[in-house]
Amino acid sequence: MRNKGMVLVFLCFFMLCSAAVYGKGGNDKYRLVFSTFDISSAGNYAYLRDGIQSMLVSRLSVGDRVAVLDRNFSEKELNSLKNKQTTGPGGSETAVADYLVTGSLYKLKTGLNIQIVLYPFAKDKEPLRFEAVVKNPDNMLADVEQLSREITQSAFGHEAVDPGVVKTEGERSGTSGFVTAHPEAAYKKRVNTGAVTGAVGSTVQVTAKEGKKSLTLSREIRALAVGDVDGDGGDEMVVLIGNTLELYKVEGKKINKIATASLPAALECHAVNMADLDNKGRMEIFISATEGLNISSLIVGWDKEKGFRIITENIPWYIRPVQIPGKGWRLAGQQRGTEKTQLVKAGVYLLDLHVGALPTQGERLALPDGVNLFDFVFADLDGDGAPEIVAIDKKERIKVFNRANELLWVSKRTFGGSQIYLGPSRGEAVNRQDRRNFTVDEDFERELIFVPGRLVVADIGKDGRQEIIVNENTLSSLSFSQKMRIYNDGVIVGLAWDGSALNEAWRTGTFKGYIAGFGFSVRNKLGETEQIAKTDDKKTTVGLYVGHLPRSGTFVGLLPGTGETQLTVYDLEFSSGKMK
Repeated sequence: MRNKGMVLVFLCFFMLCSAAVYGKGGNDKYRLVFSTFDISSAGNYAYLRDGIQSMLVSRLSVGDRVAVLDRNFSEKELNSLKNKQTTGPGGSETAVADYLVTGSLYKLKTGLNIQIVLYPFAKDKEPLRFEAVVKNPDNMLADVEQLSREITQSAFGHEAVDPGVVKTEGERSGTSGFVTAHPEAAYKKRVNTGAVTGAVGSTVQVTAKEGKKSLTLSREIRALAVGDVDGDGGDEMVVLIGNTLELYKVEGKKINKIATASLPAALECHAVNMADLDNKGRMEIFISATEGLNISSLIVGWDKEKGFRIITENIPWYIRPVQIPGKGWRLAGQQRGTEKTQLVKAGVYLLDLHVGALPTQGERLALPDGVNLFDFVFADLDGDGAPEIVAIDKKERIKVFNRANELLWVSKRTFGGSQIYLGPSRGEAVNRQDRRNFTVDEDFERELIFVPGRLVVADIGKDGRQEIIVNENTLSSLSFSQKMRIYNDGVIVGLAWDGSALNEAWRTGTFKGYIAGFGFSVRNKLGETEQIAKTDDKKTTVGLYVGHLPRSGTFVGLLPGTGETQLTVYDLEFSSGKMK
């Protein structure tokens, strides 16, 4: 039984340390393998899966450039597919195929969204993403035909699309304050971490002021949060490294560590957030954690005299502060199920805080099915006073729902990528039957429930329409399995709603490796949705804090004692005026 875990570790090691040799020339064909399309969000369109998949297979097989293998692969088979190598000419190694084709169907309020991703088996290539929105069932055949033509031309044609150019997420309607960032300026050559790129034609300009501040830590962080913990009006940065809390503050041009504390060694922490829920002028630190298979969260405070102190511990809820429309900032929670392997039970609830006692359950939030505590925010994207629900699903897609929980839009790109999941770390199971531990088989077979990166909501344009700020970690081509997430690099992006889609407004430069956490500076008591540092009639200045692991996903990063974190702080200035 332990051999299963060892095989997975070996597979990860093998794929990171070797790359297959690829090339297409002459009459060579591109070889495709299909996984069964996902219909978990398809609603009453689920019955169309086999028909749509068969149509794409037949259309892509036309001509002499593509060969589709004659079977589908299950999710379990995909976990080991890349280990199946064959010997090519000259003794070079080639994979069983050139692309793995995956698909997902989403029921929208306005029709059906079909998303197709081609994952290359070559390590140096990036996934190719395609989508079609079918608004009229009578146009289904034509829309799928057009989708297949786009795939054929972009992936296999003579005029391949530059994978470094980010496409718009949807056709624009109305006059949004932000539009997609100019591809020539931001994407063909990836900008470095010191740059921030705005959108050509936007009514808001963005610049990075006074240079960035940075600090290198010798260990890898798990999470990061920003807020005013001592009530002095300035921001502090709380960093979680293993089971150690560290507090940092920008002082002049330096980032200085001002405090540290150890948490109980048995805790497995997966989320750190900050908010002033009791309106006392200073923020508390809310740490969601498990101890073995049980939830054991805690609330921590800090002041200059006493340092870190535990306010409440052993909370049997996953916890997170959430801004609720009409209610302000409240603590929300979610429980685990009664079955041993059921780490999450459906239902997110408001929790009532009590001095000297554990929080108690309040009302249940009306959220779409499958949305967990850490997945969502409320945001008034169109400025009509009725906030939408913005959520990240298990495939790292952003979804936008209206208040009736109808799906309005699904992103083609992936956002909020994270390596943090609920429960014990994989590989730490013991081979005994009890309620406190997974057995080795249970550990290997369990579905990992990831905690997405932070979703921040802010009206940077000051026009009543809130934007979404989120990390966009780029999955390696090795990471087609939900149980293995490896990231090549990442950016922080701002997204604005145009009436039908979220489009990119601005982005930072590219951070090599994995963005483990970020935060915006907080200068008021509203918490993390209104995160404006200083404003006047023309300018808005915010502080952006980023923690990334530059060696994550590399061979060096696998070696003991080589973990490293780069903390970077920017002052960003947004002002009125069109970008050129």
